Amino acid sequence: MKFALLGFGLSNKYAARYLKSLGEEVFVSEGSKLSEEDKKYLEETGIPYEEGTNSEKILEADVILTSPSVPYNHPILMKAKELGKHVDTEITYFTKNLDWNPTIIAVTGSVGKSTTVSMINHLISKSATSQLSGNIGIPIAQVLLEGKKPEYLVIEISSFQLYWAEYFKPHVAVITNIYPNHLDWHPSMEHYVESKFKITKFQDNEDHFIYNPKDMETFKRLSLVQAKRVPFTADFKFEEIPFHIRTKQNVENIAAAKTVLKVLNLPLDMSILEDFVPLPHRMEYCGTINGAHYYNDSKATNAAAVLKALENFDGNLFLIIAGKGKNEDYTKLADEIKKKCKHVAIVGPIADQIEPYLKEREINYKRYKNIEEAVIEISKMAGEGDYVLLGPAGASYDAYKNFEERGDHFKAIVKKLLEQ
Repeated sequence: MKFALLGFGLSNKYAARYLKSLGEEVFVSEGSKLSEEDKKYLEETGIPYEEGTNSEKILEADVILTSPSVPYNHPILMKAKELGKHVDTEITYFTKNLDWNPTIIAVTGSVGKSTTVSMINHLISKSATSQLSGNIGIPIAQVLLEGKKPEYLVIEISSFQLYWAEYFKPHVAVITNIYPNHLDWHPSMEHYVESKFKITKFQDNEDHFIYNPKDMETFKRLSLVQAKRVPFTADFKFEEIPFHIRTKQNVENIAAAKTVLKVLNLPLDMSILEDFVPLPHRMEYCGTINGAHYYNDSKATNAAAVLKALENFDGNLFLIIAGKGKNEDYTKLADEIKKKCKHVAIVGPIADQIEPYLKEREINYKRYKNIEEAVIEISKMAGEGDYVLLGPAGASYDAYKNFEERGDHFKAIVKKLLEQ
């Protein structure tokens, strides 16, 4: 069979290696520039490629595996669908190759999915073999290539990947929540929600669908679900959560993870989370300067995620919003900012989108050239009993490679200030 890989990010790099190991014919098309390392690999393995363009050569393939970042309405993908080509992504296409039949747990949602899958994997690994895969952990193609055969596969999957899924049937599907997100990729909220719901589309009554009963978008569509429907609720006190992960966001994440363990009939106790290492860039404490506590929540790339972060504060907050907006309505976020923030720093293209909301509510704000300027200025204003939060509400691509690089830069600025 002929395969075309549209985009050459991490998942498609492993797709290329795995397909070559099977003796399949592979072609790589990267719309931007390929790294010298990638070109060397492709040339050494005899994989033909193109860069800086996506030509119709892609359409010669039987199967097109697209990178999640490629827009769903990319002209080549639209043409491929017209021609009846199989368009998919690495994550869902290769699940059919998992011939040892692991139990698959798949998680999606607008906020908290990375932490939830990490917790599920941590809890399962205490009593069975488990592998974190998908958008966190390692790609499915890498699991196959390296011959890993865990009993459980815990997958984080996004709306972009689910949109293309021709068939995806996890034993346990989880939707943590659905808030407006990625409306720069999806043309409408309905399009986004429909993509999310494909996580349960192919499930049957032998499978489980775990959901947030407080989430209206999920609740409205429960009648579409064929799997056993199991709501998750917090059957524990906030004080019972291990101190190092005791945040308001983690209440839902832990409730979802505990419910997964329950349906899998695996041993569970809150104490198992005592040695859970929280993911960086999610309400990550960075230090205290002049009595003000600094937190890095760079992963909060939409308004809903920042709203969740704000639940942890009663007031005295200096908020840094930064990056590239996602065509959202910032009404709820601005209302909450008005209640809790002393000052808002806005950086990057998102400033144009959010400024009218701040102006309308007479919120104290200022535009800054970059995050460094914002942090340095705020450090002169924030004092005893104050909090400083990097809660970007936008993607990082305007100034950084990814949200991790943005969070690391924020931490480095704080560290430098701490050393002065």
